[in-house]
Amino acid sequence: LADGVGADRAPSWRLALAIEPSSWPSSAMLHARQLLHAVQGVNARAAAWGALGAAGLAVAWSRARSEDKMPDAIPPGATERHRIVVVGGGSAGISVAAQLLRKLGSANADLAIVEPADFHYYRPHFTTTAAGLVPYGHAFRPMARVMPRGARWIKAAALHFDPEHNVLVLENGARVEYDFLVVATGMRMDMMQIKGLEAALEGDCGVSTIWDYRWVRKVWAGIRNMDHGVALFTQPRKGRGCGGAPQKIMWLADDYWRTKTLVRDNVEVEFVTGRDALFPVPKYAEALAEIGVERGVAVSYNLELVEIDGPNRIATFEDQHGKRSSRHYDFLHVTPHMGPPAVIANSPLADSKSGFVDVNQYTLQHPRFSNVFALGDSANVPTSRTIAAITAQAPVLVQNLIINLQEVCVWEGHPAS
Repeated sequence: LADGVGADRAPSWRLALAIEPSSWPSSAMLHARQLLHAVQGVNARAAAWGALGAAGLAVAWSRARSEDKMPDAIPPGATERHRIVVVGGGSAGISVAAQLLRKLGSANADLAIVEPADFHYYRPHFTTTAAGLVPYGHAFRPMARVMPRGARWIKAAALHFDPEHNVLVLENGARVEYDFLVVATGMRMDMMQIKGLEAALEGDCGVSTIWDYRWVRKVWAGIRNMDHGVALFTQPRKGRGCGGAPQKIMWLADDYWRTKTLVRDNVEVEFVTGRDALFPVPKYAEALAEIGVERGVAVSYNLELVEIDGPNRIATFEDQHGKRSSRHYDFLHVTPHMGPPAVIANSPLADSKSGFVDVNQYTLQHPRFSNVFALGDSANVPTSRTIAAITAQAPVLVQNLIINLQEVCVWEGHPAS
């Protein structure tokens, strides 16, 4: 079912129907329902797995099956041209490329994917791996195995965007000219904004995160080995990743301690968020707060994690007035700050406020460069950066690109966090 991008097991049919394109609700409502499903059901771990599997299946449907594809290289200083260039080989880039190739055919599309990585990482599986639901190896595949048939894989990093001349400059100085450009570079985890975070992640300090594949296995080890003490889960005030992910891992850990190791009575669980609510939709924020009370999970609002003293296991938080407070932890799961990659933020494509690619939130078209589109984590649309958003955005982008912007297909997206 997965075919290299989505989940590796069949999701529940109800969740699969929930994300069927003809009946797709807003990403905010779907995401919230999945989160509530994960924490309310008798088997929270299975419910969360089903939700993530269904989202993965939606992405898997959107791409063509391919054989392993060997990458191509452009000599330094050389120039080549393609009708469509997709920058990024994550779920967004692969999904759009597969749909374009399926609709246009490889010869007509003349599509190249610019991606330097050897492996494709499926981020929703970081949570399931961190909760012990699936093996670590299910969270990634060789990039060659997920490249759509008919695409040219240029294995290089983008260095500079020159949309005035329809040129993408690669890290070795080679140039790729295009008629249409799709930007799907993802976003950057800014670990440096929290003092001591990187050192704590690298050391034996009880600190972990699901947001970087290098540390996913540390999360599961910490959950599995926890038998007593204080477990803190954090969320930044302005994080633009999946709004529910920082909570999902907490509810899954809570379930594991409650039903598997039976140590929950010895573990003090607290969710510390920089925001003033557990979810931006009041209906779901209230429901989640009630569940927190029922399960003995403390919630602290408007507190931002600013520093970690790993050796002494002390986390320091700052409120909206700048007042700081510290607390001891035994297990600390951190959601880091996130932002646009430098190659985007420093380019003419960037929105001056956010640094992400500036696009019309309904058409995913750049307002100044009409042959440039963006989606997923790299676009400045007012949603969470999630796989659910990508599954809704990709068909709209593909349709608008194919009709050469003469007719406009509108994505009715809604803020999710």
